[in-house]
Amino acid sequence: MRRALEGLGLPGHLALAYDAWAPVGPEGKVPDAERGGWLAKLAALPVSPDYSHAFARWKQSFRPSGDRLFELVLAARLLVGHGNSSASDVGLTVHNTWGVPVIPGSALKGLLAHYVDAVYGPDNPERLPWEQPDEEQRERARYQGVTWRDRRIERGPGDLYRALLGAPEAELDGVMRDRGLGAGAFRGLVTFHDALYVPGSAPEDKPYAADVLTVHQKGYYDSAGASWPNDYDSPNPVGVLSVRPGVHMCFALSGPPDWTELTERLLRDALEQWGVGAKTSSGYGRLVSPDRAGALPLGSAQQRTEPVQPGIKAGDRVQAVLLEERTKKGGWKARHEASGLSGPIQNSRDVPSSRKPGDRVTLVVSSVSAQEVAFRFPTRTHSARPRPKEGQK
Repeated sequence: MRRALEGLGLPGHLALAYDAWAPVGPEGKVPDAERGGWLAKLAALPVSPDYSHAFARWKQSFRPSGDRLFELVLAARLLVGHGNSSASDVGLTVHNTWGVPVIPGSALKGLLAHYVDAVYGPDNPERLPWEQPDEEQRERARYQGVTWRDRRIERGPGDLYRALLGAPEAELDGVMRDRGLGAGAFRGLVTFHDALYVPGSAPEDKPYAADVLTVHQKGYYDSAGASWPNDYDSPNPVGVLSVRPGVHMCFALSGPPDWTELTERLLRDALEQWGVGAKTSSGYGRLVSPDRAGALPLGSAQQRTEPVQPGIKAGDRVQAVLLEERTKKGGWKARHEASGLSGPIQNSRDVPSSRKPGDRVTLVVSSVSAQEVAFRFPTRTHSARPRPKEGQK
């Protein structure tokens, strides 16, 4: 059946061409010798001319009263859905009908949830809101996310987080209600719609480009951490497809006007500062306002013309941020913000289960190179939460 499909030529729908029409070999994967040419053909596929009509109808479906539409431009490449199953080993999330770039609303909501909690939450998240030491910390507790104890939800989020993003039931709901605070399950006031590609924003309406993911410690990942990272393991470059810089994406939010306005402001900050999708530690997934498209965020892949100088060495105790991205075996990854390097936490099982992506932790550097750093979680550590960026409100 697959050979019959190959005889029909490359389809115009990117998702079909990337998956169903992939020239797989006997092992069910695209052979390395064919991968480069195949990806080049996919990158040359233009968006269907009929997509512009569908995009216009989609924009017209939103109400001008409470819904908000805004465009951002990619300051770096975008890779969403890389963990999906694929004949190329690296998945790609695209629009089911039109095959154009898309950022799922669930990904945007998840990004904002981590960003609000990590950047605006209190310095000591273990304290109850009324136990915070001063007025500033009590105000920041309103942005705090869900508090976990082992695998149980001990406490729901603060009221601003709750209103924006919703909340589950929690063990301390009764205590929160006694204090006059919000508690119990709540769906949230804002709906996050999928962000769609703006037609015509890519050269010749071709939004995709061939890209490469390079695994530098294949032996370490294949052994589930049983073998240590080293400096003599051969790199393993894997050809993939990503969305090219300069592409415009249209974002849509629905809900009460005051809340969608606040959500848009926070989401713009999160997308510019953190990015969305995979490889954000390398600058991928950053989006900025069209009038600032020439000013790339710090850490963007396009800005790095010189080799990264880590400035840290094995044995150093450093502050790092836990990443949402995990290793292939499900272990933690973290980013050392001062150098911009990221890598695995080798003893991920020792990381407390209460920790979550966006948390700042103290780690010990196991090994470091110009491309990657490996960490170990110390047995005793004092963690601190990130403070709001200067100038943010």
